[in-house]
Amino acid sequence: MSDITATPRLWAPVHGEAYRPVPYRPERMPADEALAHAAELRRRMGERRTVRSFSPDPVPEQVIKDAIACAATAPSGAHQQPWTFVLVKDPGIRLRIREAAEHEERISYDGRLGEQWLAALRPLGTDAVKVHMTDAPALVVVFQQRYWLGEDGTRRKHYYVDESVGIAVGMLLSALHLSGLAALVHTPSPMRFLGEVLGRPENEKAFAVIPIGYPADDCEVPDLVRKSLDQVLVEL
Repeated sequence: MSDITATPRLWAPVHGEAYRPVPYRPERMPADEALAHAAELRRRMGERRTVRSFSPDPVPEQVIKDAIACAATAPSGAHQQPWTFVLVKDPGIRLRIREAAEHEERISYDGRLGEQWLAALRPLGTDAVKVHMTDAPALVVVFQQRYWLGEDGTRRKHYYVDESVGIAVGMLLSALHLSGLAALVHTPSPMRFLGEVLGRPENEKAFAVIPIGYPADDCEVPDLVRKSLDQVLVEL
């Protein structure tokens, strides 16, 4: 398992402390440079696809760690940073996760999802078999911290946890894609088994499993069309 989870927790929430502002003066980017950057970013992000067929080739571990570090800069409610990213490289642990996920997925596809949901999934070609869990060279399991838990058992409520962790996952996917890696967001339901397999504390609830790697040489993705800008943007 990654040393990400083994690093001692040095951060603790501060409650009741007075507001202490610090200067923030980032250099302003010239308009023409900003336009060029934005256009290139739009082009590159337009190439991002969810991948279910991964090459077993290893990926640079530091690239994944840097992407996680980028994700951890996400805004969060009251700056409580209610997330934990578990980087799973061990093949045995990934196999346990896959077996447990497929067990839940078989139940879902056999009726728990309901026909309307299954109909929505058919164009994507998904099923209960999750080979990406073991084919991809790495998994990142994202946990949301429902509350802060101190070493002495002290608990403090976290706010806007779902929104905060969702933003962080979006930033993780962007950082991975811009670094040349492919990823998939998998959310088996229920996900309690992830905390048990990975030995996470009681205050953490699994949010998503993200296989990471390079697309396989024969990788295929659904022929999808994204909404255009004028379909998602409202200007007033």
